[in-house]
Amino acid sequence: MTTLATVPGQQVEINGSMIRHAGGPPTAGEILGMLRRRTVLIAAFSVLFCAMGMAGFLAWWFWFPGFLGESFIECISNIPVTNLSLEQQRMQQDEHERFVQSQALMLKSPSVLGEALKISAVKETNWYRTINKPGRELLELIDNLSAAPVRGTNFLRVAMETHVPQDAPIVVNEVVNQWYQTVKKQTAEEFATDAIAGYQKELTDIEAKISEKRERLKDIAQRLPAGAKENPGNNITAQEVRQYGEQVAIAQLEVSQLDQYRQIYNDPEGVAVTAEDRAVVEQDPQVFELARTLLYYQQQQAADEKVYGKGHLTWRQIGAQIEATEKRLSELRLQKLRERRSDIRDAANTAYENSRHSLFLSEERLAKAEAELQDQDRLLFEYSDIDQQLQQDVNFRLNLENSIRGLQRVLTQRRAINVNISQPAVLPLIRNSPSLWLIPMIAVLSIALAMGMGLGLELIDTRVRTTQDITRHLDVALLGAVPDTYDEEIPIDPVETAVRDLPHSMVAEAFRRIRTNLHFSAPAERQRSVVVTSPQPDDGKTTVACNLAFATAQAGRSVLLIDANLRRPALQSVFKGMGDSGLSNILVGEGTLAACVIKTDVPRLDVLGSGRIPPNPAELLGSPQWRALLAEANSRYDQVFIDAGPVLLTNESVLAATAADGVVLVIRAHRNSRGVARRACGLLSDVNAKVLGVVLNAARVTRGGYFREQLRHYYDYRPEEDALAPRKS
Repeated sequence: MTTLATVPGQQVEINGSMIRHAGGPPTAGEILGMLRRRTVLIAAFSVLFCAMGMAGFLAWWFWFPGFLGESFIECISNIPVTNLSLEQQRMQQDEHERFVQSQALMLKSPSVLGEALKISAVKETNWYRTINKPGRELLELIDNLSAAPVRGTNFLRVAMETHVPQDAPIVVNEVVNQWYQTVKKQTAEEFATDAIAGYQKELTDIEAKISEKRERLKDIAQRLPAGAKENPGNNITAQEVRQYGEQVAIAQLEVSQLDQYRQIYNDPEGVAVTAEDRAVVEQDPQVFELARTLLYYQQQQAADEKVYGKGHLTWRQIGAQIEATEKRLSELRLQKLRERRSDIRDAANTAYENSRHSLFLSEERLAKAEAELQDQDRLLFEYSDIDQQLQQDVNFRLNLENSIRGLQRVLTQRRAINVNISQPAVLPLIRNSPSLWLIPMIAVLSIALAMGMGLGLELIDTRVRTTQDITRHLDVALLGAVPDTYDEEIPIDPVETAVRDLPHSMVAEAFRRIRTNLHFSAPAERQRSVVVTSPQPDDGKTTVACNLAFATAQAGRSVLLIDANLRRPALQSVFKGMGDSGLSNILVGEGTLAACVIKTDVPRLDVLGSGRIPPNPAELLGSPQWRALLAEANSRYDQVFIDAGPVLLTNESVLAATAADGVVLVIRAHRNSRGVARRACGLLSDVNAKVLGVVLNAARVTRGGYFREQLRHYYDYRPEEDALAPRKS
């Protein structure tokens, strides 16, 4: 097994001709790769968003700051707790919390705030003067002022935030003073008396509800059968339902059997004559008498035969009587048999109708019992629900009674809850808003938003850019990737001869790696002839075909490179001195392989040009002559590479692939989309062409890309005395 490196942190396993690669949603490593590829964009957007956030923060800081003024009001309960139980202490705490909540609502009431807005000190504040619309002062104050109990304490907090430091304490203190002037008139007796009156009203209402629910429970209990509440599933009605159900089942079985019996006897040919039928018919008096007469005549004939002999007049007369009697007996028996069948049929029909009537009555009783059981279940559910509500109402009544008793003790002792302004609002020393904690939050949110935009751009970009896109979106093997020549440290021109001219370059090393992976992608006899094609023009298929031919020839194998692009041949620009004779001449019978092949300056590498451009390239590459040519080339060379046209534009490349052992598909990075690559693979798969693998051409050295680390380490790994070979002219 061989492993082929694709991207940092990911490997593709090659086992024979199969490559197992990950699919499904992106992994953590792939997401990190996407982020690395978009580092510059993410950094730019992070700076932009952070600058926008900081601009907003500074505008808030200098033009719209918030200064907080707050006052605390202490609410102390004077109710003694020495003689109260734990439940009474809990009720006392509830009363205290309700009192504090009531005071908070009273403080923000329009009457208190309206009186505070009439004070001249409030009208002189900058907050009051900056309100644009007259008459909105009360609404603005209701929105800006907050009054709420401080959890776990006896304090009521009143706060307000303004843009000018002096405004907040003035408004808060005037509102608190106005509220205090309103509530200080209320004595402990008034508070307790009002609370008792409210509790007494609630107690009257809850007692009426309890009485009503008890009457309803009594009415339901009278309508329920005996034992329904104690044992709902085994009361009289439930037993009747089970009993009637059994009766209905038995009646249905009986009706079914009688219906079959009735249908049999209603059919004249349905039942054969049984021995019982014959016995009943023979016991009939008329039949019995006629049978005895026949026996008498037979005995008389036998006696006359002994006296007179056969043929005598007397003997013949007796014989005639015997025949007449037998005929009458046969007719009588048939008549009696029909009468018996008629009786049986009438009895069966009667029994069937009686059984049907009995079934109808049983079903009627069952339906009635089931309806009663449903009503009973509904009443039981209603009874249970009302009983539960009754228990809740009883508990609530008990709590109300305890609260009333506690307030009555307050009236007796004439002490309740005292309110004191513990701390008036003072001039704020620091800004309350915006908080400096927003600065790191702005930075974090900016980076997160920029990363999200980078990932979004990566996910919506459908171009094939890295080997990850090949392994994830195409169900084919990845043979390797070729870096873009612009990222090489040395100039490569032309790239079609990089393996020959610059064998120590990274591009040449990439082609040698592809050659090795192609060698292990399938058995040698199943990859003798390989078509090199691409989805679209200018994807680099000729470059891959030429360099694979060079690399394979340098490995010691005899190679034939065929230019099968009969529409736009390209090998004549790579290999100089190619004549007019080539592939098209051989396919039309005007030449032979040996005569048209051209030797190159690379040992063991021969080239077959395209020849003259024919008007019908698809017919030529789909002909038996093309298959015969490949068979001859396979017998002469160890490896045959075929440079075919783009698979999405020309049909002859698909026809050429059907006769070859396999296909190498070249995908150009940042140019071919995933949809184009999938369509090319689909076209080859439709004609049963075997795709040996995909080569990613012109892979960019971008951050997070395929060759970023490889290029740097590859040239650093070279020995110092090993200088780059000069490019051949």
